[in-house]
Parts: sequence; C-alpha cells; structure tokens
Amino acid sequence: MFGILSGSGKARYSRKTMVKVLGICTTILLLNIALLAWLWAIAVEHFTVPVEYNGPPHQRGHKPPYPGDTMDNLWWFIHISDIHISRFRDPSRTTDFQKFCTNEIDIIKPEVTIVTGDLTDAKDWDHVGSKQYEIEWKAYHNAIKFGHVQEKTVWIDIRGNHDAFKVTHKTHSVNYYRRYSAMGEKGDTTFMYQHKLPFGTYSFISVNAILDPGPGRPFNFFGYIGKDDIEKLEHYVDESHHSNHTMFFGHYPTSTIIGEQFRLNNALSQGIAYLCGHLHSLGGMIPNMKALQKTGSLELEVEDWKINRMYRVMAYDHDLLSFNDVNFGEWPVVLITNPKRARFMAPKHEPVDKMIHSTHIRFLLFSPSPITLATVAIDGVDLGPAKHVEGPLYVLPWEPAKFMDGLHTITVTAKNAAGDVTNTGYRFSLDGSRPMQWFAASLFLMGDITCGLQFLCIFVGFWFVLSLPVVRWLTKSSAGYRHHGLPRSLVVLVHNNMYLYSILGIAIYPLIGPWCIGEIIEGHYGASTLLGLYVNGTFIPETFSYAVVFVDILLFQLPMTIYFALHLDCYQPTVSNGSITMKSNRRAKRPLCLCSSVTSFACLVSMFIWKIYLCYSAYACYGTLALFTSKDLWTMVFVLLLRSKLVRSKQYYREMNGNGQTS
Repeated sequence: MFGILSGSGKARYSRKTMVKVLGICTTILLLNIALLAWLWAIAVEHFTVPVEYNGPPHQRGHKPPYPGDTMDNLWWFIHISDIHISRFRDPSRTTDFQKFCTNEIDIIKPEVTIVTGDLTDAKDWDHVGSKQYEIEWKAYHNAIKFGHVQEKTVWIDIRGNHDAFKVTHKTHSVNYYRRYSAMGEKGDTTFMYQHKLPFGTYSFISVNAILDPGPGRPFNFFGYIGKDDIEKLEHYVDESHHSNHTMFFGHYPTSTIIGEQFRLNNALSQGIAYLCGHLHSLGGMIPNMKALQKTGSLELEVEDWKINRMYRVMAYDHDLLSFNDVNFGEWPVVLITNPKRARFMAPKHEPVDKMIHSTHIRFLLFSPSPITLATVAIDGVDLGPAKHVEGPLYVLPWEPAKFMDGLHTITVTAKNAAGDVTNTGYRFSLDGSRPMQWFAASLFLMGDITCGLQFLCIFVGFWFVLSLPVVRWLTKSSAGYRHHGLPRSLVVLVHNNMYLYSILGIAIYPLIGPWCIGEIIEGHYGASTLLGLYVNGTFIPETFSYAVVFVDILLFQLPMTIYFALHLDCYQPTVSNGSITMKSNRRAKRPLCLCSSVTSFACLVSMFIWKIYLCYSAYACYGTLALFTSKDLWTMVFVLLLRSKLVRSKQYYREMNGNGQTS
C-alpha cells in the first residue's frame, strides 16, 4: 500500500535536516516578501503620483471668451451604465429606470445621454446561467419609448457583456439589442456621433470591445478589440481632430480589454476622457473609479444603476470638462463648472488657463422645485449667495488672483422649496497643483487586470507545483522523524509517490487541458480552456480563467494537499524488527488531534463546496454535456478515490497493528 520504509537506524530523519528545510523555506518566504514589498512600493508611486504635463499650454487657454456671467459656451449631458433590467430580480431597477427616463431627463434636460452597456441582466433565476430574455429587452425598450427620451435628448446606448451572453453573432435573432435599443444596428459596432453647437463641435466615439460570438457567463468578463474595430476607431480619431473635444465611451474599462491594446491606448490618448462602466466599482468597495492616465487623458467609470442607482451629470463650460456622480432621486443636483476640480484637470486636452481669466464662479443647479438658496464658500470663507442667470446656471463674482497658490476648497450649498439640501465641494487649483490620485481606483483603471491575473496564477501555481518536489529532494526520506505537525505531514506526503504525483497532476492539468465541452453559445458546442474558448470555428480569448485557477489553488488544491498530508502522516507505517506498526498505539486510538481534525474537516469542506459550485456552474452555463466533461467533476471523483484508498489503508494497518506482526 505505502511501500516499505528503511529501518529506524540509518534512515531516521534527523532534526538537523528538518532545520535545514525550514531554513531554506524561511529564506524563500522572506525573499518573496521582500520582492512583493518592492513591487508594492513601485505600484504605490506609479499609481498615486499625479501625472505631470510638460507640454505647451493649450492654444485656447489664453484666448477669450472666458467663464463669466452668461450662458455662452456651456452645455451638459448625462452618462449612465449597467442598468441590468432583470425578469428575476429587483423589479425596482426597471420602475426606477422608467422614472429616470421621465423625471430626471425632464428636469436636467441633457443634450446627450450616453448609456454604456449592460442594458439587461440576461442571467437565469439561479444567478449562474445566462441567456438573452426578450422580455427584459422589451422592458428596456418600453422605458425609453414611454419616457420619450429620443425626443428630449440624443440617446446613445451600446451593448455590454451581459447584452452579448450566448449571442451567436451580431445579426442573430437573439441579438435583441438591434431590435429594442435606441441605436439599433448602428450602435453594434465602433461609430462616432458629433454634437454640433454654435460655439463648436464635440465628438463622441464608441469603443466596441464586445465579444463576437458572445459566450455565456462566466467567461465573458473581458472585452476584446480586434483589427477591424481598432482601424475604425483610428479612422474616427483622425476625423475628429478639428473638434473642440473628442470623448470616447465603451462598456469595458481599458484594463479589461485585450487585443490591440497598444493601438487602443494610443487612440484614446487623443481624447479628453474615456467613459465606461462594467466593474460596478467592485461591488461598491471602490466608489471613485476615476483616474488620469499616463497619456494625459481621463478614464471615468460610473457606478452602476443596478444596485447603486447612480448616474453622472457632465458639462463642457468654455471647453473645461466637469462632472458629478449623482444618486437617483436626490435633489438638488449640483455641478460646479468653474473652477474645475484639480484632481481631474487634463491640461493636455482642455484650456485650464481660462480659469485664471474667469470673472465668475459658475455652477449648475437642477431641481424639481424652485431653488431658494445657493451659496458659495472657499476655504471655509462664505462668499455670499450666487445669482441665477438663466436655466440651471448660477454665478458669483470672484478674484482668481487671490487663489493662485496651491490647492483650495470650494463648497456650494443649494436648497430647494421642498427643503432638500445638497452640499457639494472639492479642491481646485490655478497653478497646476493637484492631489494624489486614489490608489485603488488608479490600480484597477491604469493597471492591466489581465496581466495581474496571469501573474497571480503563474506566481502562486509555480510555487505550489515546485514546492512539493523541492521538499522531497531536500528531505530524501520521511522515516524516523519523531516530531509532528504540518511540516512533518508534508514531508510524509511528498515521499508517497501515488499521492504526490496525483496532486501534481491535478495542479498541472488545468494549465494544459480542456476544462469542459458544452454549449458555449446558443446552438453551438465548443471547448473551454485556460487561454479561452473554441466555438463555432472561432477562438475567443478570455483571461477570467486565470482568476478561476488562482481561486482553485486557494480553495481546492492547497486544502487537498493539507488534507492528505495530515491523514497520510497519521497512518504512515514504519518498520521495526520485521513488523509493520503504527507510529504509536496512542495515535492509532485517536488518529488526529482536535486541531488537526478541525483543519482536516475545513479542508474537506472547502474542497467539495468549491468543486460542487464549479460543477453546477458548468451545467447551468453550458449544459449537461459540460457537466459530464467537466474537469472539476472528474477531479472530484479522482479525489474521492484517493480518499477511499486512504481509508482502506488506514483499516488495513490498524488490523496489522492489532495482530502485532505480519509475514
């Protein structure tokens, strides 16, 4: 069963050898900690230090007109994302969205409204499987139709990854986006809309990174931009060079788009900002997903409508871009346009020097009831009430020369006739000073999530797979070591060929083999692998699989290793005078101590809950065939066989220990 070990004399594992092993492991651990600390320090500096602009001043920065007390050179628009209308969950998403299309649009009166995808949820009742439900699309269509939004604003809606779940191709009948959205077929690709006003032209260019064909979840998290779409994007960038401003919008943040990444970043650097959604502010954990990229352009993810009911009001005031994220139903809405927020100044693209020449503080107030109070304070000093000009614009005279040095704080307080009060404020500067960028937001927007997941997967997987053979090579033998604990248990494990090679095989297979075969998209079968999906004669690159492997190591492979190590150590036989015995009669009566028993049970629970979830996900997402061809199902079966063999071995050696000797 386990193989006969050498006698207790020469083969006894010395304490000196174990100290050597622990010393090497500790050294490796410290080196890894030092490496991670060094990488962390570099990351903090890279993602938080404000981006410096060393180029020439903007050509319109010192040319009139300047922000004053008139409505000239001012207009505003709205950005909203991730609506997730669902037939199974939270009906208020739909009813609130209907109210938004009537109340908010009527009150704010945006000239343009940009909706950056995930118009519908497209998830099954169990929140695991996915498909396109026409009833969800009809609900979205009815909301914008009965709200008459296309009569009030230029409504630009594009697809998100949920809107592409199990869509075979763009022209397929289940691509309900083309039938029920405002943009229709035109919005299902990269396109440009130019908003022309008496004082200039403002270009909006979509970034189409939606997978085509669109697989079902979960492997539809990352976008892909191919050669055709990037060439269209570059063409529209060239056409928009004479615009006052170019703004890009898409569903995916740039950190979650793979493909022509270099060309994409180069194209986006030609515009003032890129508007996106998709990450849902990581479940609300990072509520300010906004950053100034190293290229000098802003990337602004808006929080989702799905849970947080957020939308963004944006404005160009004398070509200075300002914005404010707003909760649905909260009034008055305040948007300060001059001076603009220091954190989001983009001097490469906008005439920030106009603030120095401005004569008035300017802000927009939107409310369903009349405004009764509008006051301004700078650095805690009240400057008095603002004057209403027309529409939503309020102004207050100021002297910019008094605020030329460093950062200052402006606060606007607004109250309406209904008694609602809003206080909005931020820091501004007139000399180019700016605060540090938010680290978490910059990390996820300026970083490369694909490379990050690949690094985590390779780093953790490499040390996990490599550590076991290294421990085996260093220890030579497991026999005779008198001390117990997890280090001893791991030594016993690595010297058992069957269990060592089984664990290594389970760890390596997801990196090289197919994960399952199933109905990846509607009516078409394909295979899922670490690198992506093969379906309908097309390879779909996807990197969410690296996250699955990383979690699999933490929740399955590592607990499996600890579980078998503890049990193998407990029932490892030794040889004494020709007899095979347990290590001690005491341990034979009580195989595991309480701590080891709890650890063993926790590992077993973690292993099987995780694998059962993955098996159910394969079935719910890709069908019955995917379940029976799933690597997770057969891995679970194989582990059960290994455990069964371990139990039989335990009974065998107990019987032999009871007999006292065997021939």
